[in-house]
Amino acid sequence: MHTGYEMDGETHAITPPIFRATTYHQANPWDPPAYDYARSGNPTRHAFEAAMAELEHGAMGLAFASGMAALTAAFMLLSQGDHLIVTRDCQGGTQRVLRGIFSRFGIQVSYVDTEDMEALERALTPHTRAILIENFSNPFLHVTDIPKVSQWAHAHHLWVMVDNTFITPYLQNPLTQGADLVIHSATKMIGGHSDITAGIAVAKEAELGQRLYFIQNACGAVLSPDESYMSLRGLHTLPIRMDRAQQTAANLAEVLQQHPRVEQVYYPGIPTHPGHDIAQRTMRGFGQMLTIRLKEALWVPDVARHLHFARVGAGFGGTETIISLPELHCHAALTMEERFERNITPDVIRISVGLESATDLIGDIVQALDQAGL
Repeated sequence: MHTGYEMDGETHAITPPIFRATTYHQANPWDPPAYDYARSGNPTRHAFEAAMAELEHGAMGLAFASGMAALTAAFMLLSQGDHLIVTRDCQGGTQRVLRGIFSRFGIQVSYVDTEDMEALERALTPHTRAILIENFSNPFLHVTDIPKVSQWAHAHHLWVMVDNTFITPYLQNPLTQGADLVIHSATKMIGGHSDITAGIAVAKEAELGQRLYFIQNACGAVLSPDESYMSLRGLHTLPIRMDRAQQTAANLAEVLQQHPRVEQVYYPGIPTHPGHDIAQRTMRGFGQMLTIRLKEALWVPDVARHLHFARVGAGFGGTETIISLPELHCHAALTMEERFERNITPDVIRISVGLESATDLIGDIVQALDQAGL
């Protein structure tokens, strides 16, 4: 997987330097240089943006201070009175910004099962301008058929935006399947080490990329040079990390299906998962995320307390396995009613599988489950 950075012609450096300068000398101000001010452009940031544009097969990449900053910029492409369709089972931060901020600006939102074409048709209005697909969805890993939905959306003149954080460009390229814009929280798998906060958006066409660049430059939520460097560094090991983690995730899902305290396992690699066939057809793997539902919600605190290798927290995509409780972490921004409506109840646990020994990790989670309720 080529990261897109070419060696500097003068120094022959094989990694891009970190440019921390905020201002650049203009020998001729009437002939603007490539870089003039850090908010508008930075060589280190551009190296990461160019690499992501290449990996996602897009025309233009734009790096932001976080995944939510990238999503917020994408929502700013809409205007007052526009309507947006969003994957119903999406992360809580997306719903928080749409409800708490964009609703005040007159943006209407419908949350829909985007794998259900009839539901999409029912949600369509004369004011619908875009659809945001979260693939896989968070936390239940629903799978949307991006080629099919994109064809439908474009027939209705809608932009197709895809939050591809869970899958990464290593396993899926939505832009080659019909999407117009792909977005990642690079904080997660792309950075890969739980030590940066970053976001990236890649536009399929330059015209849309320029519109998004105007928003990025005007609002200023850009990625710092240091975190641009770290994000680019994370890309170098992304394939190796994803291969290792998703192999462990597949093994863990198989074991957890047999555990007496587990009611259900949500993992697209399981043949009985509703989206398994779509994932198999449109992706190059099933990823490192899985979610389980216990038979008793009262067992969840016991499981968290008895873990040794896995960590309990709000993030995912790092080298360490992270156990998240959606009602307290990724979906805490939702009201209790909204969580129950989406079946996000206290018995649900989301697992981001890391790079630990598969034997050690699976044994750790199994022993924690075995002790629950005792």
